[in-house]
Amino acid sequence: MTVYAFPNIEPSSNTVELVTNTKTFRSPITNAVQTIGRKGSLWKISMTFNNLSGNQRAEMKAFLSKLNGQEHRIYLQDHSAVRRGAAPELTPDTVLVNGAGQTGPILLADGPTGTVADYFKAGDYIAFNNELHIVSEDVDLNAGVFQFEKPNNDLSTTTTNGIPLSPPIRKPTNDGDVIDYKLPVVGVFMLASQSSWDTRPGLISNFSIEVVEDVLA
Repeated sequence: MTVYAFPNIEPSSNTVELVTNTKTFRSPITNAVQTIGRKGSLWKISMTFNNLSGNQRAEMKAFLSKLNGQEHRIYLQDHSAVRRGAAPELTPDTVLVNGAGQTGPILLADGPTGTVADYFKAGDYIAFNNELHIVSEDVDLNAGVFQFEKPNNDLSTTTTNGIPLSPPIRKPTNDGDVIDYKLPVVGVFMLASQSSWDTRPGLISNFSIEVVEDVLA
């Protein structure tokens, strides 16, 4: 298996879906509902590329063909992503996983020093350990410690260390792994179905591509 970079071609449309791995139980007596969240939530991205011709058409055809269905994988971004946080982009900080064996919705990280408000903003992407995550709350850097305000059930908030993420971390972390936050932030995906394209006179083609994140990458 080889992981290939996706061609540098902008999609005409880009749909991103978080496919959650939850299970709901409903009582047949009271109709009370309980929901359990489990590991394995993943990203699904659907893209269309309209009216490709010439070199772009040939490049996309070749790329999809060499994937050989689901044999190989793709480094892919959310093409609609926009960074909002204050983390430096031109000369990025080295942000590292702080602690092995982490799973769940909060990541402990370190590396940068100083104090920066809104280092990450809700909606920013980060990636590590071949997993793509979205930051779910605004995160400050306070004297080198990442912190965010965690909502409580009584509508108050509590300052909590770490970076809140969605989906939750699937695979236990490795201490010291580099966290990527500079656009484009990519995950590892595979085709969700066989790829195809249509062609009109003039050798102009439309492509529809659907991929899902590889949870075992």
